[in-house]
Amino acid sequence: MIPLNSLTNNQKTELRNAFTLIDGDSKDSLITKEDLVKLYKTLGIQPPRKADLEVMVATDDKTSKGLNFAQFSNIMAQQLSKLDDRTTIHNALQVFAEGSDINDLIIDVDTLKEACCSVQLGEIGSGDNRLSRATFDELVRGFVKEQSNGKKLFLASNWLDAYID
Repeated sequence: MIPLNSLTNNQKTELRNAFTLIDGDSKDSLITKEDLVKLYKTLGIQPPRKADLEVMVATDDKTSKGLNFAQFSNIMAQQLSKLDDRTTIHNALQVFAEGSDINDLIIDVDTLKEACCSVQLGEIGSGDNRLSRATFDELVRGFVKEQSNGKKLFLASNWLDAYID
């Protein structure tokens, strides 16, 4: 689990504000199914089914009727961590996406393979720990589109959607 201390002070403040908003009129310091239903309705969105709502507020404590602030913060810290990972990888791939739409990364496979397979992984002096070309090909399999001119393109956005939560 991602520690709460990985969040900035601004993120912690925003989480507190979000928690207070979701807790709503009940002010019972818990996010309950009822709080979520009201939030969805306020946003003009059809609330999830009762079973899905129960999963959303489930805790290890079976007697609890909702999430307290610490539980909510831990869940949100995990989700923010995933977002940061995806953003970091997206930004790294963007370097190779010449003229590609920022939301639809398409990269020349050979250029990316050369870059990925030429970088030394691990400690210097620990031997040749580069990504093999065969491993690279396996990692991108199913996400390569061959053009009529023989050029192969890596559909990076699709890969991110499939492998990075």
